[in-house]
Amino acid sequence: MQVKLTNICDIETDGREGLIPSNGLSFLIETEDKKILFDTGEKGSILINNMRLLNIEPNSIDLLVLSHGHWDHTFGIEALITARTEKSELVIVGHPHAFAKRRVGKLPLRIGAFFKYKWINFGFPKLPEEVKEKLTYKPITEPYELTPVLKTIGEISEWKEKSSKIDMLTIKLGNKYVKDELLDDLSLVLKTKKGVVVILGCGHAGVLNICARAKEIYPDDEIIAIIGGTHLVALKTDEELDYVADKLEKEYNKPSLYFSHCTGKRAIKYLAKRFGEEIVKSFRVGNQLIFEC
Repeated sequence: MQVKLTNICDIETDGREGLIPSNGLSFLIETEDKKILFDTGEKGSILINNMRLLNIEPNSIDLLVLSHGHWDHTFGIEALITARTEKSELVIVGHPHAFAKRRVGKLPLRIGAFFKYKWINFGFPKLPEEVKEKLTYKPITEPYELTPVLKTIGEISEWKEKSSKIDMLTIKLGNKYVKDELLDDLSLVLKTKKGVVVILGCGHAGVLNICARAKEIYPDDEIIAIIGGTHLVALKTDEELDYVADKLEKEYNKPSLYFSHCTGKRAIKYLAKRFGEEIVKSFRVGNQLIFEC
């Protein structure tokens, strides 16, 4: 069986006319009998535009999975549901915190963020009732089987390696805002014939923590590829990047790295110099990867 992964929303495109880059992220994962959308990007009009140009029909989406609840991964939901004319219901799988409101914690920074982004909520969008009626929420914290070859890794609550948290955000749990520990960061693992592929949205839990969890789920399989946003942009020194590179080389045998979204140009350049461009590649809007499973 082949599984195809298509980049729909990201910071760069493959150069095809009409495709629009954005800060958000959205991937389509296609198996023989299911089409799974992994995040919806930051803007619905961009999501729908790129889906149309890539011949992806909104009605064909069988399941929506959220990597986490940040605006640049969830704000395309309303446009997606509105564009679906044939199906009345779509299931959204995500950590319970993925559906919560978020905001910048300190008031001065919150005011600055409002003027920059024109909104205060940095979490799951406020949806019209007619849109919410077409959604079914499935909150999960444990690894969850999406298909026989694709699983979520579940919540990573113990981060032994450096994470990529955003310390300025708070999250609304119950009736109050508390410090956001980003427990909803959710990656996917795809079991292929050659090994395991790890698919990240933002990688706030830290790419090494995510790889360690993938090995817990599939202890006998080698990680052959890491795809998506790794938030290595948060690593500011060569020593930090070298540490990650050493771990990827010594513990995971240098998996192929298909970077996008929040990885950062500096990290991509640094790791490409370390491992070579045959291992480190950009994964852009319009790009596709096919795996035998």
